[in-house]
Amino acid sequence: MELLARRAGRPLISAHRGFAAVAPENTLAALELAWRAGATVAEIDVQLTRDGHVVLMHDRSVARTTNGSGFVADLTRAELQALDAGAWFDRKFAGERVPTLADVLEWSGGRLGFLLELKNYPRRELPLVERTIAEIEAHRAQDYVVLAGFDHVTLAEIHRLRPVWPLEMIVIARLADPVHAARAAGASLISLEPEFCLEPDVRAMHAAGLSVLTTLLDLQHAQELLRIGVDVFESEDVAMVASALGVAPRV
Repeated sequence: MELLARRAGRPLISAHRGFAAVAPENTLAALELAWRAGATVAEIDVQLTRDGHVVLMHDRSVARTTNGSGFVADLTRAELQALDAGAWFDRKFAGERVPTLADVLEWSGGRLGFLLELKNYPRRELPLVERTIAEIEAHRAQDYVVLAGFDHVTLAEIHRLRPVWPLEMIVIARLADPVHAARAAGASLISLEPEFCLEPDVRAMHAAGLSVLTTLLDLQHAQELLRIGVDVFESEDVAMVASALGVAPRV
């Protein structure tokens, strides 16, 4: 699977935390439904447990998305996987567990790619980077995973360790020179907030060989993103993006 759209030659669909509009975020259920709805990749968030396992979770605390409490970094894998990660969203997802990265890569086998955001709660980037790289290589998943983050220094370190791996630089403010920032971080893909995803910037990034991702707001917004050449459309509502791009569900 070629993940970056400028290689693939068409816009890609990224499911934000899986198909989080219809299933509990960062769970295998959300990823399965995202794949069925037509997603090419899923944006997922990873952190380290107290005993050094890479697990999916967006928040520092487990309180919002499970029936437990406490910080991910203070809990073991066994303690996390004893929690219910589905019932908070809908009772029909009761019993859904917090998956490990290994669970997710084994489930995918390359059918769904991943934009894998490294969370830094607390600042434990290097151990998380090392463990994540080890998991990806153990599952031979290099071809369908892009490592992503807000910390450009961490991205540059990953680029030093694995110079041929594609990286995603997440940007939440307007940068004076996003191309320079991406090159300094070793990134191949830039994620921009919709208000900062402007045609001149997209043209400049494409001229530099970079791909561009942004959040799709609605169907009308899709036409503008197609016009200016955005490469990856991301949303929690995968069905909306698939509809905008004319992608049929996998059923």
